Amino acid sequence: MDITPEIIAAFREFMPAFADTTKWTDSLITTALCEADTETGSCRWGAFELACGNFKWRGMAYFAAHWLATNYGALGATSPPISEARLNVATKSVGDESIAYRVPQMMDAGTDWLTYTNYGQQFYRLKKRAGMGAKAV
Repeated sequence: MDITPEIIAAFREFMPAFADTTKWTDSLITTALCEADTETGSCRWGAFELACGNFKWRGMAYFAAHWLATNYGALGATSPPISEARLNVATKSVGDESIAYRVPQMMDAGTDWLTYTNYGQQFYRLKKRAGMGAKAV
């Protein structure tokens, strides 16, 4: 799918946190939307249409916003990509002593990553809907 200027403008309108064209360049948003298109590529997401009720469009927008927020943070293109993966860590402190340790994951790493932002949680909700029901083979 070609990510057109119209799609980028619609994304900026749907996700106002990414409206700043200096922080969030068109090329960065294009990359995120390409990732999102791949992530919503199965037929269960339906056909793409630039309309507020379109299931694939909403999935792409939420995934792209999550991808941007987790890879670039609040600074956008003005900062280098975040290269660290978040782990499930618990910390305990008593007086001057503290300990941090890895706790077992509650879900697989790909799904856990979606819980980092509200955008990812919205995408995960849609992803579960896309996977519901029987599929004819």
